[in-house]
Amino acid sequence: MKLVAAESLETGDLELVRGIYEDGFPPHLRASFSSLLADRAYVLVDDAPIGFAVLRPLASTGWVFLRYFVAGSRGRGVGSMLWTHLTGAMGEAGFTRMVHDVEDPAESGVDAEEVVVRNRRISFYERNGALLLPVESYLPPHGDDEEPHSLRLMAVDLNRAPTPPIVGDDLRALVEAVYEHRYGLSPADPVVRRTVVSSGLA
Repeated sequence: MKLVAAESLETGDLELVRGIYEDGFPPHLRASFSSLLADRAYVLVDDAPIGFAVLRPLASTGWVFLRYFVAGSRGRGVGSMLWTHLTGAMGEAGFTRMVHDVEDPAESGVDAEEVVVRNRRISFYERNGALLLPVESYLPPHGDDEEPHSLRLMAVDLNRAPTPPIVGDDLRALVEAVYEHRYGLSPADPVVRRTVVSSGLA
């Protein structure tokens, strides 16, 4: 089993990866598959592709943002293996922290079954060392034809375990870095300011 760059795969294996990606995310949460290869796209391979992740460095912060993370099957430990390989590779690449967002279980209008799914997803990341961050009103930009979705931020320290609390100026820097380098919003943008203020970081 090994983690490889998606761009190193043959066309047939890339189509298998596309299937894993599209099975793992509903259409409204997907970017085009071809666009993902412009970021840092990695595939966990065990004879055939079994997991897929896409990351984007947050400029010069030393942190990296996890855009997509999906296992090709559930209940067999593939997700945990992908996470272990991925965090190891990012640490070796010189990043100190990996950040990602997840759908908020407390979002209004979400049915009970979806709440369970979202809580289970957060629990998976927490079991694997990530922290759910005390960030409120985190609402990244969305497409014109989409309703805004409430998200939560999570992070894992890549060279210290367990991940120490992320608070104060460090947390504010993280929030602003994600908005700026993942979503293109400056720290002065009203959306960013709302998150900073709501989270007690102003």
